[in-house]
Amino acid sequence: MRELLSPAQMSEMERNFFAQTGTKSIDLMERAASEVAKVLIQRFGPDKRVFFACGSGGNGGDGLAAARLYQQAGGKSAILLSRPPRTPDAQENYRRAREAGVGELSPEGSEAPEIWVDALLGIGLSRPVEGMDKALIERMRSDVSARRSRAVVAVDIPSGVDGKTGAVLGCAANADLTVTFQSPKLGHVLGEGIAYTGELLVRDIGIPARFLPDAPRLYTPGDIPRDPFPRVVHKGIRGHVLLVAGSVGMAGAAALAAGAALRSGAGLVTIACPQSIVPILQILEPCAMCAPLPEKDGALAPEALEPLCALFPGKKAIAIGPGISRRCPAQIVEAVLRSDLPAVIDADALNKIALTPSLADLLRPRHILTPHPGEAARLLQRSPGDPFEDASQLGAMGEGCCVVLKGASRVIYSAPEGALSVSATGGSGMAKGGSGDVFTGVLAGFLARGIAQPALACELHGLAGVLAEKKYGNHGMTAQNIVEMLPEAFLRAGEFA
Repeated sequence: MRELLSPAQMSEMERNFFAQTGTKSIDLMERAASEVAKVLIQRFGPDKRVFFACGSGGNGGDGLAAARLYQQAGGKSAILLSRPPRTPDAQENYRRAREAGVGELSPEGSEAPEIWVDALLGIGLSRPVEGMDKALIERMRSDVSARRSRAVVAVDIPSGVDGKTGAVLGCAANADLTVTFQSPKLGHVLGEGIAYTGELLVRDIGIPARFLPDAPRLYTPGDIPRDPFPRVVHKGIRGHVLLVAGSVGMAGAAALAAGAALRSGAGLVTIACPQSIVPILQILEPCAMCAPLPEKDGALAPEALEPLCALFPGKKAIAIGPGISRRCPAQIVEAVLRSDLPAVIDADALNKIALTPSLADLLRPRHILTPHPGEAARLLQRSPGDPFEDASQLGAMGEGCCVVLKGASRVIYSAPEGALSVSATGGSGMAKGGSGDVFTGVLAGFLARGIAQPALACELHGLAGVLAEKKYGNHGMTAQNIVEMLPEAFLRAGEFA
């Protein structure tokens, strides 16, 4: 995991580094440019025709220096300026590039390179993109779309993406690869930024760790715990999950969650469900046990309360919500919250909390809420806004609880310490019905094993989604394929360390 910095934090870190070490800003710029040139050589070769679209500030200075270094390594560099360099470092690197023989082309030309390097605007952008910056961004996008160019490599962040929120300010460069420095930035993984960043490479430019500020952490698949249980172990030691899930017409949600919990390391899973769907579940997920409970209109009935509570002893974790429907009585959710067990609260269990304020008063740090944007809106009683503020507000309910705000990136609030983190592993193929039910099962499986770090479950779920998309394709994969790939995700997590 790494610190996830805002533009202001990155600037402050650099200022402190310069002040305390005497390092000159242009020397740090040279290090950054060297990393960009290395990536170009490693990914595309040292002899390509590369256009460096450069702005007038620090980001443009990085691009100008990288153009010189790439040409000195044997490449064919050309610079295109959206505006004349205005900072001393950018002006000096423009002089050095021209002195080194790097050609300059009109930004209004039509020639296409093999590779574009986007060094126009950087992480400090706070206004809509306009003028020649916008024209060059559109030219880059057009060249790649028409296959006149192979790729766009962004320096630090794709131009037009807000470095703090990930919002697109008018238009943005659609990077295939982004080379950022020292730490990832919030804008890389929040909002639309995750779609425009492409593959993110973080390169060390020599700022010691002591200069890093306190910031949210970005988890990666390399953080997934892979240590096996000792040889002498039995299924009870691995943890027993009680899954309160399912109703007539939504038995699949319960099966997906149960299968995910079993494939996330839990030794036993018992599904507490309406009695009429037990035959379906025992076919769909034969490795899980079922506890048939009284039902009404296809959902759990009030009479299910007492036999449900009798199932709590011996369990290590509970998950409630997948497929229970809004017909499930609020007292079922209340019973889970009043138990002493760590619990995942998802789907219609969240909607019950939104509709019954007294349930929110029962939330504790052992509870993990997993709302998607619609569920978050109902819990917050407003439209979601800044994800960190939303997660913190949800985490303040009751006596404090953990929160996973689901989306393309997941923002996690951990109680009671109030730490914020982000998990950004995943793909658009996961935007299918049932993916959230799978995540509930993964998280419950981790809790049963004693791993109370939701971000790690997010990473396993996201990596399984990535692997499923590679195997079955973006359109063809389903939530069942995510469950299928969970074992492989465990096996391959070490590749990302």
